Amino acid sequence: MTERIDPAITAKIIQALASYLKRDPASITEAHHLRDDLGLDSVAIIELLFEIEERFKLQIPDQDLPGLSTVGTVAAYVQRQLTESKAESKPESPKSVTAAGKSKSAKPTKAKTTSAKSPATKKATAAKSVTTSKPKKPSPGTSGKKKVATR
Repeated sequence: MTERIDPAITAKIIQALASYLKRDPASITEAHHLRDDLGLDSVAIIELLFEIEERFKLQIPDQDLPGLSTVGTVAAYVQRQLTESKAESKPESPKSVTAAGKSKSAKPTKAKTTSAKSPATKKATAAKSVTTSKPKKPSPGTSGKKKVATR
């Protein structure tokens, strides 16, 4: 890799991995492969990337997932995303933007990053709602009505 990765970004990613794997952060390096070295399966990688999205307030599209194979590639990707989002959020001419214009331009960016969910998040939410929202069925032999004892 030719780009210099911010150590703070790498540290946050390593901390998220260490927490998930219940390992010492010092035992994880940028060179570790998520699957081969750390033993993460596809579900664990998606969970980890969701955690990274939350920590860094960004969104990782599904089409970018195959390129995220090592701790270092994840850190470099996060750094690029953060750099791009900072560049996009800067106004072209600071003097010509009014206070009202700043608040208007800040709202769509904030709404996009905080309320938008990645497809993986939507899938997880949909799966969760399917499993938790099943109505309880009455047990066989009961019609849902209270039986009155006859004597």
